[in-house]
This record gives sequence, structure tokens and C-alpha cells, in this order.
Amino acid sequence: MEKTVYQTDRAGLYTGPTTADPSPLEPGVWLMPSGAVETPPPETWPDDQWPRWNGIAWELITRPCISAAQTAAEKLAAFLAANPDVAAMINQQ
Repeated sequence: MEKTVYQTDRAGLYTGPTTADPSPLEPGVWLMPSGAVETPPPETWPDDQWPRWNGIAWELITRPCISAAQTAAEKLAAFLAANPDVAAMINQQ
């Protein structure tokens, strides 16, 4: 037996449906995935908006712009370029 719930990311943005499982220790209690809510998001929304759970209800916000994914090495290189003091500490060893 499963229950459909609605997953959000750390910012509360809707990422899709998922399932909650029944608790093996507490009848009638569902084990909710982290960030999931039981309230369904709106069925439709404009292309320029996206559902966001604000802790109480779904709201439509301006659709976030997702930039191209970076590799871990690219992220590290960008961090070290922006933080030369950290790069210097690493180079001392």
C-alpha cells in the first residue's frame, strides 16, 4: 500500500509526485519523504510560472532559470578562483 505525495526541493519548488510508505510501527501513519507534502499542487499553471510550497500552501512564482549543470571540477575551479586565499592555503601543503 502506497500513498502519492508531492516532492519539493530545498527551495520548496515542485519536483514531481512520489510515494509515502506506511509506517511499520504505527498503523495509519505515513513515512513522508523529506520535503514532500500531501497537498497536491495546482493541476495546471502558465509556462512562465512554477509551483512553490511556502510551508502552508502552493503559490505560483516566476519560473526559475536553470543554468547549465557544472561538473564538480568546474565548480571547484570557480570556487578557488573566487577565493584565492583558500587556493593559497591548498598550495602551501
